[in-house]
Amino acid sequence: MDPKLGRMASALLALLLLLLGGMSSPSSPHAGLVEKVFRYMDLHQDEFVQRLKEWVAIESDSVQPVPRLRQELFRMMALAAEELRRLGASVDLEDLGSQQLPDGQTLPIPPVILAELGNEPGKPTVCFYGHLDVQPATQADGWLTDPYTLTEVDGKLYGRGATDNKGPVLAWINAMSAFRALEEDLPVNIKVIIEGMEEAGSVALEELVKREKDRFFSSVDYIVISDNLWLSQRRPALIYGTRGNSYFTVEVTCRDQDFHSGTFGGILHEPMADLVALLGSLTDSAGHILIPGIYDDVAPLTEEEKELYGAIDLDLEEYRNSSRVKKFLFNTKVQPPADGSLKGMTTLNHFSHCLI
Repeated sequence: MDPKLGRMASALLALLLLLLGGMSSPSSPHAGLVEKVFRYMDLHQDEFVQRLKEWVAIESDSVQPVPRLRQELFRMMALAAEELRRLGASVDLEDLGSQQLPDGQTLPIPPVILAELGNEPGKPTVCFYGHLDVQPATQADGWLTDPYTLTEVDGKLYGRGATDNKGPVLAWINAMSAFRALEEDLPVNIKVIIEGMEEAGSVALEELVKREKDRFFSSVDYIVISDNLWLSQRRPALIYGTRGNSYFTVEVTCRDQDFHSGTFGGILHEPMADLVALLGSLTDSAGHILIPGIYDDVAPLTEEEKELYGAIDLDLEEYRNSSRVKKFLFNTKVQPPADGSLKGMTTLNHFSHCLI
């Protein structure tokens, strides 16, 4: 297989293995189907890459509140809906209304795609989630190539959204199309939910999910979220969870006017120093969170999980180098710090202070 399809092929294989072996279904395809699919991919790889190139070229940036970019988002969602219709899926484009921005501007929210392929009572139903919006990207950000032109470098394809998340969405669309083209029966019923505002906080998605709980999602047995990274560069990964986050805004003030530093310096509490002390009290140098009781409801690492982590194809040194950091908080892939804590990549604090 052409190396430029390596990652997409591996992602497709991971999804096929999920469909073939992860569900118990009397209609599960025979073991040789994966090989048949790879032969199909060899014949159609240029078509797959061309489709990804077309998707990457659409500047579906949901972060910047610009009317032109919202139009691109609508175009991206319409293109994906058409691809699903070609597979024979029933497709609904759910209108989410408009978004009111802080500056008073109102922009339309791109629709969410709800699609279904197959509805056989004897089969389990798998729901795939993905998103087709992207973060802003320019070559000034450090890109060596045009982010909206899919470019092959050393057997790898680079372009905004190629990994997050247009490539993975196309991977399972290609998986479904391979089954159809080979006239093989899908072992599961498939539902698809695709949004266009994930990078901006999934605006209005929660309300839609709640509204569809007893209709679209009522028959779903499994959900697959293809919006994450592999730890290894060589082997696909099935991600079953990620760390959450808590965020807050802190403002420390002394009074509502400035003081004269020559008169009041050294006799008042300095807001900047107080804020630094406050933030410094949240964790220790090893990343242990010092807030009382915060670990009380954290489940301990089980022996089964330790075995799973031990078998993961992960080279910590390679992972550290690719992350471009000098060192991690721990030096083993199996056992994190005793309390299970890890630090985030960046910290952003909002504050005001009076110089004295």
